[in-house]
Amino acid sequence: MLKDGVVLFVICLIVVGGLAVWWMKTPMQPLNAAGPQVQEPAAAPAPALVVKKVVRPKPSPPPVVEEPVAEVVAPPPAPVVQPPPPFPAVEQIVHGSHEDAITDKYGNPALSAVTFADGHVVETFVYSRQRGRNATVIRLQDGKVATAYSQNDPLVPSGLSAPRRY
Repeated sequence: MLKDGVVLFVICLIVVGGLAVWWMKTPMQPLNAAGPQVQEPAAAPAPALVVKKVVRPKPSPPPVVEEPVAEVVAPPPAPVVQPPPPFPAVEQIVHGSHEDAITDKYGNPALSAVTFADGHVVETFVYSRQRGRNATVIRLQDGKVATAYSQNDPLVPSGLSAPRRY
């Protein structure tokens, strides 16, 4: 507590000293401006100077020659299209394989979720295609494949806006 008081006292001394230096350096103006004032006589006007204006003809600017500029347009580079990773089938997924092997082979899943159950990390990867009509769900427990299954929905007949309910 004593140290805080000393520090505060030193800061106050520095501020007061700074204000004192600033006050000493500023020019002092008398507060009573109604005192005697001395007027100086006005200076005599200087004689008027005569300036002669010399008119010189302006040189004509050189003629502007417009030349067509050839525009070189390079074709845009072709985008690099990589083929999509293969769609995982249940038969291709090896039970017990590591999570990195799955994502390296099939890419990132369309949907993934992580939960904890009985002290284990359970991840669910969902790979889908055809707007979700075909889906493969892979469950990983502690980073290794535990189960995998596929789901195929029948195609919606043309003319129906919603799938049939079973």
